[in-house]
Amino acid sequence: MKKVIASAVITAGLLVGGNAFAQAANTDSATATGSVTIIRPLTITKNSDLAFGRIVQPRTGTGTVTLANTGNSVVAAAGAVALSGITTSRAQFTVDGEGGQVVTTSIPSSVTLTSGSATIPVTLAPDFGSTVTLSGALAAAGSSTLNVGGSFNLPNTQTPGAYTGSFTVTVAYQ
Repeated sequence: MKKVIASAVITAGLLVGGNAFAQAANTDSATATGSVTIIRPLTITKNSDLAFGRIVQPRTGTGTVTLANTGNSVVAAAGAVALSGITTSRAQFTVDGEGGQVVTTSIPSSVTLTSGSATIPVTLAPDFGSTVTLSGALAAAGSSTLNVGGSFNLPNTQTPGAYTGSFTVTVAYQ
């Protein structure tokens, strides 16, 4: 009887050990691939500055001065006068990068022009929204032109002088 019980214990141990070994040998695997798309870096180049030219202030009241983002002509009204013979231009930028890619744009809503302690706040008017899509297709160069116009009020009390200021247009891939 002792031999039968010992034999049963050994057999049970082998069966349990065999199942444990069989479960450990049951393995599986899966394969993943890696990928990347390399694109050109973005560049932005200023082609022209925002130049309103020479403006005569009104004798009384407040005039307005506008330079549209679609052209280079200054419109002065309400007593302000734009003089001819001086080059005027909207600000213009060229963005270059990977074709077909969406680019986010950031431009301030205004810029302050100064002459000594005198200032003129200019409202900026871009011809683009918060995003632009570069021309062309992926794996080819792409570009977009960004134009910025502006406008300001010109009171008859504005200090005469040459006013300047700067603003920054920033672009990034979306």
